[in-house]
Amino acid sequence: TTTEKQDSYDSLDKVLDAKCKDAGVRKVIVEMLDACGEITEALRSALVTVEGSANTFGDAQLSVDVIADEIMWEVAKGSEVVAYGASEEEPEIVKCNPKGEYTICWDPLDGSSIVDNNWAVGTIIGVWGSKSGKGDDGL
Repeated sequence: TTTEKQDSYDSLDKVLDAKCKDAGVRKVIVEMLDACGEITEALRSALVTVEGSANTFGDAQLSVDVIADEIMWEVAKGSEVVAYGASEEEPEIVKCNPKGEYTICWDPLDGSSIVDNNWAVGTIIGVWGSKSGKGDDGL
């Protein structure tokens, strides 16, 4: 890479304004990044325990999976621009805002099985126009 350390960096708003012309997508990105920040804060104090349940893919759900998923749903359902959402923990399409323009799907805490070892985890989010498929169910 040719990237060098700088004394300061452009703000998120400045980068998004320059790189993402769709105001709705910019709003989704900011909302989802805010949710990731909330997940980070929650993980700092959460005790990692097995919930005793599994998601539909057979993965054991940990307490941190449930916490992260609840945060993502709260943000998605409160969004002005998210019409539909789905999660690895709950992979059914859920209506969020009938006036929204986007469908989002997420894995709220990818790598959660190693979080108690203090290894890196992340949130994976996909965003697309809610009318890009059939439109009646956000796909």
